[in-house]
Amino acid sequence: MPPPSSLSDLSRTELESLLIDLFGEVSGLKQLVVELREEIARLKGQKGRPTIKPNAKPSGMEKATEPAKPLPRERPRGRGKVQPTVAVEDKIIPIAIPEGSVFKGYKDYVVQDLIISVEAIRYRRVCW
Repeated sequence: MPPPSSLSDLSRTELESLLIDLFGEVSGLKQLVVELREEIARLKGQKGRPTIKPNAKPSGMEKATEPAKPLPRERPRGRGKVQPTVAVEDKIIPIAIPEGSVFKGYKDYVVQDLIISVEAIRYRRVCW
């Protein structure tokens, strides 16, 4: 059937019959593509599509039609506080105290070093 010059010139029944013919042609071409893909797979030595038995029971892998209720979100657990694996030795570094200074406390610095044995030293610097 040659294509019409303009689709607007056709009546509704002619358009419907043309559409039905085109749907039939498309489904035939889809079937041909499937058969050709199976032939190519067979020639390459690949496995073809599995055959599904018409009265086979469902596998149970299908999801339910209703969406599952979302679970309440829990905050991910953190690692927690990291503890040193060796004993920490405390050393206070003495410094000269300026006149009129006010003691504010200490600032801790931990230095871990590997010599022959593992040791960790916390240096305490006096803050004024």
